[in-house]
Amino acid sequence: MATKTMNLDLVQQMTTNYQTKQLLSILTNTVNPMTFDAKSVWFGLDELKDFIATIEAETAKHPEYGMKDLGVRFYYSAYPASVNWEDPGYETLSKVPSNYEKLHTLIGIPTALINNTNQDFDPADVKTYDGSKPKGVGISIMAENHGELIPPGGNQGTWF
Repeated sequence: MATKTMNLDLVQQMTTNYQTKQLLSILTNTVNPMTFDAKSVWFGLDELKDFIATIEAETAKHPEYGMKDLGVRFYYSAYPASVNWEDPGYETLSKVPSNYEKLHTLIGIPTALINNTNQDFDPADVKTYDGSKPKGVGISIMAENHGELIPPGGNQGTWF
């Protein structure tokens, strides 16, 4: 297995670009003012491995679909206001710190090569194996979120 690397100076430039452009735009926005926002999300390897293993295990239950080139698409997203976290549909947020409200995060959604496109799908729902997005109220899909946001978590251990 090849080690994945990036030039340190390039990583520094890219993270600085985010902090001095996108993050600055968020913090100085007058329409939706924010006092601060997360600049990184940390996920434990065990959580990521479990998510990947679940994608593989659920997909393996349906070999007749020939799903291949599995992956994960990470969507930039933001937590809703914490006043809503007790509402139906928000149950997965019950263990999230309330000071994460309105901050950036990432949501991982499984993908597979469908019709020559890396397409979002739900490995636990064969109706999505053609790339169709589920419809209806209160539907759950396979997704990964709930990493540790920095800030509000401390910057200890971060390089950028």
